Amino acid sequence: MSATGGSLLRNTRFLQLWVGQGISFVGDFVSTVALVVLIVQITDSATAVGGVLVARLLPTLASPLVGVLADRLDRRAILVASDLARAILILAVIFTRDIVVLYVLVFLMGLARTFFNPTVRAAFPSVVGGGDLTRANAIISGTFSVSITVGPAIGGLLVATVGVNAAFVFDAVTYLISAVFLSRISLPRPQSGGDGEGFLGELRAGFGYLAGARVPLAIVVGSFLTILAINTTIPAEVFLAKETFGAGNAGYGLLVSLWGGGTVLGSILMAVLGDRYRLMPFYFLSIFVGGLALMGTGLAPVFALALGALVIEGVCTGIDNVSTDTILQNTVPDAFLGRVFSVRFLTYSAGEALAYFAGGLIVDSFGPRLTYLFAGIAAVAAGLVVLLLLTVLPGRSKKGDRPTRPTRRRQRRGI
Repeated sequence: MSATGGSLLRNTRFLQLWVGQGISFVGDFVSTVALVVLIVQITDSATAVGGVLVARLLPTLASPLVGVLADRLDRRAILVASDLARAILILAVIFTRDIVVLYVLVFLMGLARTFFNPTVRAAFPSVVGGGDLTRANAIISGTFSVSITVGPAIGGLLVATVGVNAAFVFDAVTYLISAVFLSRISLPRPQSGGDGEGFLGELRAGFGYLAGARVPLAIVVGSFLTILAINTTIPAEVFLAKETFGAGNAGYGLLVSLWGGGTVLGSILMAVLGDRYRLMPFYFLSIFVGGLALMGTGLAPVFALALGALVIEGVCTGIDNVSTDTILQNTVPDAFLGRVFSVRFLTYSAGEALAYFAGGLIVDSFGPRLTYLFAGIAAVAAGLVVLLLLTVLPGRSKKGDRPTRPTRRRQRRGI
């Protein structure tokens, strides 16, 4: 495949994956709105809502184990089974109003998502073809960003007009549609990346590969550090809009939506650029410029400038999402892709959870302005750590068999 938009849009397998993913993305956010409303109706407790979010996040602790399966089993079977399982589980929510049972169902849905996410990214290169990988990742990332806006709006409308159960049915249908599309995509069976010692041997082999792979290790560490830094601002958003600038609820909504629009613009930019340029400079640019934008948000004298800075940070987030996925898919051998992406999702989720907790403490102690300023400084520091790792660690070739020094141009070219 040539690196042209036409060739990608003629790729039937990619189109099926894109449509299926786009529909299920929207369904995810529709049901999230309905689930939060349902929990509040049952318990009238913010703690209970937080408990549901934690229950959905906990299964990511098993991500490395799931990664082994993604590199051993039929990836299409895992993806279809994950979608079908989530369709059944979300329908089961309709028939229960017991909070403990709801926690269990949400946990199981999170487990199915833990199977799905690293597997679909590991399968992506074989679906897309190397020439259009950056553009394809950008399209999927941009679709996800759009669904963040569209999904909650549809969810709120369904809950308000028909009820929470309609939203759950809607989500179940999107999973079934996704499963149908995925079932029609032929995927090669992954090559074995283990050491001949079975499941645990392949688990050790995956960690061993990542520990000795300079670029993938730096990306995984960078994902943890940047999400830990950036997401500390999430608890500060509403206070920045309503208290610091006096923009009220409308200002808060505008702040969140403009940031989301920025992520879409970042994905569009990467789709336009495609694979014509090396991705590593864009990755570092997104970290450092995004960090400066967060600092600018904290220092902005008026709300309009803060909004502009957040749009820039959103663009950087969109670039980061596309570049990191593509760099890993281009660098990691197919036999290890599932395990590497599973570790990335684990560290990402850990950073996200820690960020929410730390961000709340920082906002309470120092206020929203300083929270954004600290987050920007931390993001820049994270970028420097990644740069240091890429400088001092030995490299590993795409085949994963022979380390190379990071100063060799052959290792750096094509990233």
